[in-house]
Amino acid sequence: MIIVESPGYCTTLQDKGRFGFRHLGVPLAGPMDRQAFVLANSLLPHEMDSCVFECTLIGPRFRLEKKVRFVVTGAPISVLLNGVELTMNKVYTAPDNSILELRKVLKGMRSYLRFEAELISPVVLESKSFYTPITPQKCIAKGDIFPYLSTSVGIEKSNAQLRVNDGYLLATKLTVSPGLDWGLLTNEQQDLLLSETHMVEAQNRMGYRLSSKVKVNAPALLSQLVIPGMVQLTPGGKLLVATADCQVTGGYLQVLQLEITSLNSLVQKREGDVLTFRNIHP
Repeated sequence: MIIVESPGYCTTLQDKGRFGFRHLGVPLAGPMDRQAFVLANSLLPHEMDSCVFECTLIGPRFRLEKKVRFVVTGAPISVLLNGVELTMNKVYTAPDNSILELRKVLKGMRSYLRFEAELISPVVLESKSFYTPITPQKCIAKGDIFPYLSTSVGIEKSNAQLRVNDGYLLATKLTVSPGLDWGLLTNEQQDLLLSETHMVEAQNRMGYRLSSKVKVNAPALLSQLVIPGMVQLTPGGKLLVATADCQVTGGYLQVLQLEITSLNSLVQKREGDVLTFRNIHP
């Protein structure tokens, strides 16, 4: 069993996401940084389960009752197994009755802890991903227990050392393409949106709010489909970028769409960080 001794700042359980239910108003959920998620599942594949613990800013401390292998990817974070410092993106084996602790994220925002095990957690609408009110919990809590079926017992493997390019964590120039309502902006507004520096004002799993100097007198719009990576412009000049837990529809101007790699970069940004856009399809 995995026993939560400290939950960290906000640690959630995420798998690939909750697909096929957006027509009911249910967000996709799943990992914010899909590049880190895919890496974790590639290093420790498990055909029955893709679950990871998504750790934000400060990670959890777990007591692991049974031997299990694990890996940590995403934003660099201090990882200790029974008090010994470990390396990111490398598979380790935790012996019986171990303490695994993820401390502060050193750069970026979100790290991912993957066990070579099937985690026993409620499946809601075909997914174990946390998302309230669909699931009872927003984040894990002290005292939570996660039973698991491990495939690590009796297995010792030697893994090649991987060199992982984590430059996207610090990327500040994000690649975009025009959104559905790009043509409703004037040439001057388009130029300003692409040339100005935007600051992260607020963020959570639903989305990021960025500063902008562009003001619009937008026509009344019907609600339109919203997907992760979509950049909406409010009349007050704020940019709202949809992320994993975003609403399924929205009525603001949809001016840009982040490319997937740039979306992974964005969700590793903290409040106060700055960025610019690069339009690859003018």
